[in-house]
Amino acid sequence: MKTRKGWLVKRGKTYHAAWKVSGKLFTKSTGKTDKREATTRLAEIMRPFLVEDEARTLETVKARIEGAKAELAKIEEERNPPPILARVWDCFMASPARPDSGDATLRQYEAEWNRFAGWLSREHADVQHLHEVTPGMVADYARDLAAAKVSASTFNQHRNLLRMLWRVLADECRLASNPWDKIMPRKLNALATRKRDLTRAQYDALLCAVAKDSDLRDLFVLLAWTGLRLADAALLKWGAVDFARRVLTVAPMKTARRQGKIVHIPLWPASLEVLNRRQEGEALDARRLVFPALAEDYKRDASAVSKRISAAFERAGIQTTETRAERGRGVVLYGAHSFRHLFVTAATAAGMPAAMIKSITGHATDAMLEHYQHLGADLASELAAKIGNGTTLALPPADPAALPPARMIEAERVRAVVEKLNGKNWKEVKAELKMMIAAD
Repeated sequence: MKTRKGWLVKRGKTYHAAWKVSGKLFTKSTGKTDKREATTRLAEIMRPFLVEDEARTLETVKARIEGAKAELAKIEEERNPPPILARVWDCFMASPARPDSGDATLRQYEAEWNRFAGWLSREHADVQHLHEVTPGMVADYARDLAAAKVSASTFNQHRNLLRMLWRVLADECRLASNPWDKIMPRKLNALATRKRDLTRAQYDALLCAVAKDSDLRDLFVLLAWTGLRLADAALLKWGAVDFARRVLTVAPMKTARRQGKIVHIPLWPASLEVLNRRQEGEALDARRLVFPALAEDYKRDASAVSKRISAAFERAGIQTTETRAERGRGVVLYGAHSFRHLFVTAATAAGMPAAMIKSITGHATDAMLEHYQHLGADLASELAAKIGNGTTLALPPADPAALPPARMIEAERVRAVVEKLNGKNWKEVKAELKMMIAAD
């Protein structure tokens, strides 16, 4: 390329660089009289033009490469197309890249995906593949969730599931980026969804409300005096009960898959009475369920059992939900989880080590984990012996009116003391209760 490399022209004793651009001649003195030095200077003058030529050449090559890639991608998509939206969930479930989640979690994930897929089919019926979903559509869906007045926790669960699904199916669905990364999670307010504490007066009323339903009554007693979650209590098997040492050994379902954690719970007189009565007269079979009928109902439809429990609360005069302007659904105030608050209060008043209470309820902090590992069956058995000698609150009768007048007055005195119990004054309340017992 003579026009780009240029040439030398001698004028007098000095050599000049000459070149053409678009047919126009340009010259510039090299300032050299020696041809070899002038040639070197010519190369320096022409270098920018050569670099520009090279850049244009590379851009052309790059464009051709990108075009070839696009063509290959088109051929590959035609030969192996990405899944349509109707098949996305099946692809997610079949992917080895997804987390190994439990059945309940996967059901929740599927419900969250179905909500998004349903919204997409209504608002953007032309979208057939996941890679066609734009950041704008994702932002619109986030606004739709907010407009539905879901809680911050629910919003975050939907956002996290879709973000994970995009990540897991990135290759299979030809996803160049993850638009959910730009959707910020909502700030949680623990106080907004916290269940209310269940008082002893409410507990007594609940037992009266289910006096004719032996399964629910026994379940409520077990929940209140063991701190178990509903699933663990409803599906409890006799193999978990050590009558000799009065200890319940359970692997909580909530943490079983991730941690395999085992907790040892001392059996209080109230819960021990229930277990003794339900087991009496039959050979102890570790595989049998403590609540066979209730367990069958729970496995068939857990929500139906929760509704049955809520109905019992309502019969006892306890409002279970509350309507709030900022929420589309009622906020749950009371339910099966409320019994755990009663357990913590009673266990603290009885002198149970705080570390053991946290271990049972699953409210442990990282700093306490190592300490919790030393809280085993032996300590649970020892504590069961201590709290079973008459110094703790026993199982109340189904009908408080059946109590003799003097005992009713004493129960009210005890209840009044327990009602003012909190995390700061528990030692003083414990001492006051001991004084009452000593004076009895």
